[in-house]
Amino acid sequence: MLIYGDVLKEWIRRYRKQWDQDDLHFLVVMLPGYGNVLKSSPKVPKDHPAAHSWAWMRESQLKASELPNTSVANTIDLGDIKNVHPKDKLPVGRRLALLAARDTLGQKVEAQGPVYQKVEAKDNTLVVHFENAQGLKTTDGSPPKEFWLADDDQNWVRADATIQGQSVVLQSAELAKPLYVRYAFVGKPEVNLVNGADLPAFPFRTDRFEP
Repeated sequence: MLIYGDVLKEWIRRYRKQWDQDDLHFLVVMLPGYGNVLKSSPKVPKDHPAAHSWAWMRESQLKASELPNTSVANTIDLGDIKNVHPKDKLPVGRRLALLAARDTLGQKVEAQGPVYQKVEAKDNTLVVHFENAQGLKTTDGSPPKEFWLADDDQNWVRADATIQGQSVVLQSAELAKPLYVRYAFVGKPEVNLVNGADLPAFPFRTDRFEP
C-alpha cells in the first residue's frame, strides 16, 4: 500500500513520455467506501483508523496530486461496505466532470471538497484548518463525524468535533493533550463534512506512524 503512490506517479510519467505530452492531464478516482480489511490488520474493529483498510491506499493515491496536471476525485462518501465495485457510478462521473471542467477547460467551478491545510494546537484542543472550505457544513446538521485523536502512545479515540468558520475544532475527554488527527481514515467512513458545493472533505492524517 505504501509504495503504490510512487508507482502511480511513475506510471503517469511513463505515459506522458510515451505520448510525448508532458502536460497530459490525469484524473484519479479515489477508492470509495469498502469495509474489508487486510489479514495483516491489528486486532481492532474495521471502523478503527489503525485497521489495515483502503484508507492507506487512498493516502497513496493522493500522491498523484504531487505531480502537475493531475486531479483526484474524492469518493469516500460513496461505495458499498460489502461490494468492492459499487453499482452507482453517476456521482463519480459528475465529480470527474467538475475536475475536468476546472483543470482542463479553465471553467470557474468548485470541483473539490475541503482539503486539509494545517492543524493548530490550542490548550486541550486541535483546530484543523481547511482549503476549499467556504460554506463548511455537515450534510445532516450533526457534528462532523470520523475525526480521531491520539497522542504519542498511538491510542486512537473518537473526537468531539465542532465547525468554526472554515475550521473544525477537535477535543476528547479521554486525551488531556491530543497531538495527532486522522479523518475518515477507515475503509468505509460514515462522513458528513462538506463545503458549500456539497463536496466531501478529503481524508487525511497528521501523524507519521507506520501501519
